[in-house]
Amino acid sequence: MKKIILSSIFFLLIAIVAMIGYLVLFGYETNKFNSLLENKIKSNLSNVTINIDKIKVKINIKNFNFFITTSEPEIRYHGNKIDIKKVDAFIKLNSFLSGKPNIEKVNVVSNEISIDKTKDIVKYFKPSNYKKFFLNDVEKGKLLFNLDLFLKNNEIKNFEISGYVKNLFASVENISVKESSFIYLIKKNSGEIDNLRGFLNGFQINSGIIKFNNTNSLNVEGNLKSNIVLNKLYLSNILKNKIQQNFEDFQLIGSIQKNFQIQFDQTLKITNYQLEASGNIKKCEIRLSEPQKYLFLKNYIKKLNIEKSDFKINYSQKNEKSLNINGSYKINENSFQKFELKHFYESKSQKFFIDGDFDEEIIIPILNYNSKNQVINLNTELETNNNKINLKKLSLSQGKNNINIKNLYLNNKKLVKFDNITVKTIKKNKFNNDFQINYGKTIKIKGQNYDATNLTKLLDQSGSSNFLKNVSKEISININEITNNVSETISSFNLIGYIERGKFNKIVSKGEFEDGKYLDISLRVDKISNKKKLEIYSDLPKPLLSNYSFFDGLTGGQLLILSTYDDNNSNVNLSIENFKVKDAPGLVKLLSLADFGGMVDALSGDGLSFEKLDISFEKNNQILQLNELYAIGPSISILMEGYIEAKTGLVSLRGTMVPAKTLNKFLSKLPLVGDILIPKEIGEGLFGISFKMKGMPGKVKTTVNPIKTLTPRFIQKALKRAK
Repeated sequence: MKKIILSSIFFLLIAIVAMIGYLVLFGYETNKFNSLLENKIKSNLSNVTINIDKIKVKINIKNFNFFITTSEPEIRYHGNKIDIKKVDAFIKLNSFLSGKPNIEKVNVVSNEISIDKTKDIVKYFKPSNYKKFFLNDVEKGKLLFNLDLFLKNNEIKNFEISGYVKNLFASVENISVKESSFIYLIKKNSGEIDNLRGFLNGFQINSGIIKFNNTNSLNVEGNLKSNIVLNKLYLSNILKNKIQQNFEDFQLIGSIQKNFQIQFDQTLKITNYQLEASGNIKKCEIRLSEPQKYLFLKNYIKKLNIEKSDFKINYSQKNEKSLNINGSYKINENSFQKFELKHFYESKSQKFFIDGDFDEEIIIPILNYNSKNQVINLNTELETNNNKINLKKLSLSQGKNNINIKNLYLNNKKLVKFDNITVKTIKKNKFNNDFQINYGKTIKIKGQNYDATNLTKLLDQSGSSNFLKNVSKEISININEITNNVSETISSFNLIGYIERGKFNKIVSKGEFEDGKYLDISLRVDKISNKKKLEIYSDLPKPLLSNYSFFDGLTGGQLLILSTYDDNNSNVNLSIENFKVKDAPGLVKLLSLADFGGMVDALSGDGLSFEKLDISFEKNNQILQLNELYAIGPSISILMEGYIEAKTGLVSLRGTMVPAKTLNKFLSKLPLVGDILIPKEIGEGLFGISFKMKGMPGKVKTTVNPIKTLTPRFIQKALKRAK
């Protein structure tokens, strides 16, 4: 009997387990719950019709409850069919046993649905910005969803939806999404998008995750990883500004990782955002359609390459932006050099930090400095605000060459002030510049050396632009040694003066040459005419005239320059006494054409001697008018006039040359008294050599007329000099 009871219990348990196993794995098919499930869905979702063919009853072992499931039900919303794969309804066991089934959760799984068909359903939802976004900004794609509806007392209290989207095209404000796919999980007040791939604003997204929370307002944050492959066409589409218009070609290959946070208001308008991006540039090449020329650079910049460089970007709604980039770059066809750039942008101000090596040739004429075949280090800190620039630090260094500027302020490209400038440069293995400029109550320039090789030329080319327009201060200069492009050196140079609105209006200066020879410079303002009067005396003219080709070959003599000038015009009288001219190309050519063989020989030997040279000319922005040049010497006398155009450089000169023997013979025949211009013996000693010089710089054509009657003015000049 006992065995029978145990066997019965055993077989009953097996039957129960088998039944439970069957209900778990296969379920019991029935149509008794059709109306229950249909009514529950209809009561909770208005305008929904559902037609269920067959339902299976199954057991959920995990939660120890029943659930009923149906496949491919026909569900319509406002008459539009929703392509559903299955619907599951989970029922509490005790409510099922009591005969009053209480549904806890409904799970709806769709088939893959076209977004176009989904829009036919969404358009019936209540008005909201999410509905507006889906209908207007989402263009196309496909999706699948797994919807869980959580019920209490047969009423929906919460929901959760997950699934995937693929081949999505959408755009909102300045954000464009194309060919994107992802899996998603959306809850009542939060959500997450994972395994994101596609194109965001043209950038290919390799992987990404986005999370959002809309408890109060919509907050979105995420991380995206992308490869970067850009060309000129793509760059012009995203920048749409003048920067890329000068690009003949543009190529960039690299990768980027972006972390972002975006806040939206109830209208889905962006109220705040924060973007952090980091990555690397494997290769970037920029070719300019119009090569650019920059201050102090010898060559035009035609191409820029960047390789093996890392970058980091921060960007926010509060106008706080920054860019850090470091790696390797090269200009044109030079070698790759290391660099680091930091750029910070806050409201209207910008800050730049640059530290890198530079092998492009730099030429600073005022210092006679050239970095040819050298790699220099550039280190600078710069801050800008509208038209104001604060150059906090600038350092150019290479070996013993160092140029340092501290706290230089500019306003509208004009100097306002600075702390100090230190210059040390090497030429031919010794310092050609070693001085410091301090800007305080007085501008003080003090040092051991200054290379003034190009100073005269630069002052002559300065034009009307006045970089120092905002400067009005006393100035003192003390330089032990000033060198130039000739052998003479100025020692113990001292100057005191006053600069008003960037221009000298007072100078008292003195310097020394060798052998007790001096240089004196004075400048004052005439109180009556308000014009400036400059006087320069030098025991050695060559150092002051070396930059003018007209005076090539000049040696010895004493120089006196008297100049009266204002901002528009200048009148200059220049005289040199007791000098020689040796190996002067222009004069050699002129004498050769005139067939003055002996004088040509003298030029190539000890040189032609002159007792005096007087030059009188007027100069303005358009023209240099040579009123008169008269040179007289024991071998030859010259009288010349003409002009030189400032803009074109056109030279037009004409004059007369007379050998001293002929001139002296002629002068000896003149009476001692009276304005006699022509001697009684007409035709004897009245002839000289006339010449003309005309053409552009480097192409001046010289012609001579070997027989020319002397002009009365030439005779007057010669007679005056003879007296």
